[in-house]
Amino acid sequence: MAITRIILWLGNTCVLCAVLMALTAFSAFIMLEFTPAAQLAAIAAAVGVVGVLLIATTHNTPARETNADALLFLLLFWIIVPAIAAIPYLALGSSDSVTSAYFEAVSAFTTTGASALEADSLSKTLLLWRAVLQGFGGVCVATFAVVILAALNLAGTGVHRSMLFTLKKGELFGRLIGIGRVIAGIYLFLASVCFIMLVITGTSTFEALTLSLSAISSGGLTPKSGPLAAYVGPVSATILGVFCLLAAMNVAIIWDVLRLRRFRNIILLLRNYEHRGLFVIATVLLLFGIIYVGPGHAFTVIIESVYFVSTTGFDYNVIGLEMLPPVILIAVALIGGSALSTAGGVKIIRILLLFRHLGTDMSRLTHPSRVVPVSFKGQHIPDRAFLSIWMYFFGYTLFFAFGILMLGAAGLGFEDAVVTGAASLSNMGPLLHAVLPESGLVYADFTKLQMLVSALLMLIGRVEVLAVLILFTPSFWRR
Repeated sequence: MAITRIILWLGNTCVLCAVLMALTAFSAFIMLEFTPAAQLAAIAAAVGVVGVLLIATTHNTPARETNADALLFLLLFWIIVPAIAAIPYLALGSSDSVTSAYFEAVSAFTTTGASALEADSLSKTLLLWRAVLQGFGGVCVATFAVVILAALNLAGTGVHRSMLFTLKKGELFGRLIGIGRVIAGIYLFLASVCFIMLVITGTSTFEALTLSLSAISSGGLTPKSGPLAAYVGPVSATILGVFCLLAAMNVAIIWDVLRLRRFRNIILLLRNYEHRGLFVIATVLLLFGIIYVGPGHAFTVIIESVYFVSTTGFDYNVIGLEMLPPVILIAVALIGGSALSTAGGVKIIRILLLFRHLGTDMSRLTHPSRVVPVSFKGQHIPDRAFLSIWMYFFGYTLFFAFGILMLGAAGLGFEDAVVTGAASLSNMGPLLHAVLPESGLVYADFTKLQMLVSALLMLIGRVEVLAVLILFTPSFWRR
């Protein structure tokens, strides 16, 4: 195993984190928050020095890596970056322990949107830092899904392919920067457009900046406590909804639309099966919302349905989707958004493929001797291709059950453990608030052990459960 190669890229990771901290510190200086700016700048310098030292000691390492190297780097990356990102939470005095700071950093970086902190009590510097962390996390989610998980065939047929993302064996690390730049450019462009439109429609500059980063990353963290309606108008809320949907769409298809630079190619976004699935789920959620909440709150139901299906989960008004039965909200959260997006959950494409497989199996039952191939999007899919999807569902169910068991052992009741497990594993933190458990549980009530279990589930949800399960297969490490 190329340990020095992994250390080299961890050094690059430290340098990247330092750059993001420095940019946030510079923004804090402009906002006249001099003390937080100086503290963040000092942290950035220290992290940057560590990164440079790691790079300097390993820069002559061979430029080839195995699948095991790439997977180990993926897992270490998702563990170490939140550890670095947690330092500002401690230094700026928002978190009283390493555990709570790490929980907050994991939640932001995995774009889960769960927080035990009151936004109104935080400095603008920290609010901006966690918004930047969400944006960075969203880019990393899509980049790793394309470069490592798809290349290692860990996401199964549920991952779309694109000419941009064609990889050759041994060049996984080398392509991280190239593809990362493209994906970062896409999301930065969308976030910039969202920011400008929010400012034009009356949202303050700072709130527009943090909300645009949160929306395009499906993060869900907001710059103020309470519902969005208190400081975001209906037009701005609608704009946020559009960009939340874009965040839940396949980035490969968004790239194709932007690359072609023709307005009529936007139809590609609507023709995609997963994107149609998003609209269908949002429509079903809307109908349930009208039934349970009433037509008098139609706008709130519509906009919150869009937020919810994207796994962003913004709370627009006091009365909204919280009135729906918890089982509906949990099911939608677990389904999630599109593959190669910033959304969490199982992903819609896997659900569609399994339903197609189910239909084919039903046809085979009526004609046992008949050969009925499974077709999807005009292509025949062999039965063995569904093995990885069934394995994914098995792994997802296994970790969901494991999470419920561990949260229960940590002191939560069964209902609270189920909701917290679903919110963490699907990377949709606002689900806990939306379900409104009878116990009144909020993230601020979590013990340190419950925070650690929740953070672990967030990380597992983001690295794809198969990437974790494969660690327990010796044959993978012998390749």
